Amino acid sequence: MFCKSFCSVVIGVNACIIQIEADVSEGMPVFNLVGMLGSEVKEAKERVRSAIRNLGLRFPPKRITLNMSPADIRKSGTAFDLSIAFSLMGAFGNVPTSLFDKILFIGELSLDGHINKVNGVLSMVLSAKESGFRFCMVPEENVAEAVLAGGIGIIGADTLARAVEIITDGDLLNYTSKEATWNPCMEYHVTKDYSDVSGQHAVRRAAEIAAAGGHNLLMIGSPGSGKTMIAERMPGILPPMSRDESIEVSRIYSVCGEFGGKNGYMYERPFRSPHHSIPRTGLVGGGNYPLPGEISLAHNGVLFLDELTEFPRNIIELLRQPLENKTIIHARSNMTIRYPCNFVLVAATNPCPCGYYPDRKKCRCTDRQIQKYLSKISHAFLDRIDLVVDVRPVEYNMFDDNNRNESSKDIRKRVGRAYDIQRDRYKDTEYSRNSELDMDGIKKWCHISAEDNEYLEMIFGKLELSARSYYRLIKVSRTIADIEGSDTIERKHLTEAVYYQSLDKKYKAMGGGTI
Repeated sequence: MFCKSFCSVVIGVNACIIQIEADVSEGMPVFNLVGMLGSEVKEAKERVRSAIRNLGLRFPPKRITLNMSPADIRKSGTAFDLSIAFSLMGAFGNVPTSLFDKILFIGELSLDGHINKVNGVLSMVLSAKESGFRFCMVPEENVAEAVLAGGIGIIGADTLARAVEIITDGDLLNYTSKEATWNPCMEYHVTKDYSDVSGQHAVRRAAEIAAAGGHNLLMIGSPGSGKTMIAERMPGILPPMSRDESIEVSRIYSVCGEFGGKNGYMYERPFRSPHHSIPRTGLVGGGNYPLPGEISLAHNGVLFLDELTEFPRNIIELLRQPLENKTIIHARSNMTIRYPCNFVLVAATNPCPCGYYPDRKKCRCTDRQIQKYLSKISHAFLDRIDLVVDVRPVEYNMFDDNNRNESSKDIRKRVGRAYDIQRDRYKDTEYSRNSELDMDGIKKWCHISAEDNEYLEMIFGKLELSARSYYRLIKVSRTIADIEGSDTIERKHLTEAVYYQSLDKKYKAMGGGTI
């Protein structure tokens, strides 16, 4: 007999529908699996055979050929087990097959018939929805992420026996799970608040601008000045993600097996802080079986690189293209995989190996040592950084209890208003935040008076700006104006933006090398 069912395989953060065909005939008892399979897929026949037998059904000694098509797509992972089992049971005549063309089966089987959770379920369900399937049967532990897709019936099953019972009953609507409810007004659970940061008002201001416009930020300062504290609190001033953004992030985390929305959607933006010893594939993704890296796990959130100059230069340079294009491409012989990586980069570094330059009372580093230390940050990489800010050492008066520090909630309100302004301004365009503007966008939405143009001409020559640096300055000015609710870019907005562009020149003038 012949029977077919459907499953799915994850490619990047998307998924492709796989048709699993089982043919059972008389002849020498053999069980062949074909279709460009990974080792874990080939092992599925032993898991499926034991699961069916432990269900109490007979696994007859027949000639079994199981084909997984399309044959030119490599199948890896263990999500095919449940579909393989139903194709075989349908071919054996153990279960009715009339619903097999309406349902996608996803799940790994244990030898005793338990259905284990798998990675990438959300992408598979979205693919099934787009392909016209009405239902998806998934492991019970994956139901919370599967229901995020919406518009398709999700059936959770914890054992193969339960799955067979549901298919045999036939009325699948009785077993579908409730769709997740989108609640954009859900309050943040901020555990790290900016009210904990004493002083450092200039750096906090730079962090607010970076959050409001999606700009990249580099903090340079001595150890213990609060760089890490400020970076760790940035997600708390970002507004909650939209539903589409939440699903984008959930898909990435689902593929990596790190889905965290156990009770539904992910509302808070990601914050990733990889160690400086991270390998290439850990940062940008890829590998023999490509997976997203840290830059993709930070999508729609914040990527924090602490001790930036401790990262190998070749690792830092890997970020240049993703920072520009907001996506990372991994080319393989038979496919091209794209991972999204639209994040805010926040980096922190000391100004010298000991960390106290230019305070010569504490710093004993030579100019050569400082130059070598800072030379890991190339001009090409720095051209992708919108804001460079000097973090001053903490002074005792910053701890005065009478100085009340602004909370993350208050800052988030201003950032949220700036987000709303940008959303309305860029409605029905390819842009979403000021940092994404290209030359055409700058000409259309960043108008500057003739008098201020003369000021910018003077700044351009004095700071020896590149074309990219010049446009970055304009985009930061646009964000500052949005925070203040101004329709036009004024001189004060330009002046503040110039300050964030001039710090690299300051360190060069002080003998700090080639940052």
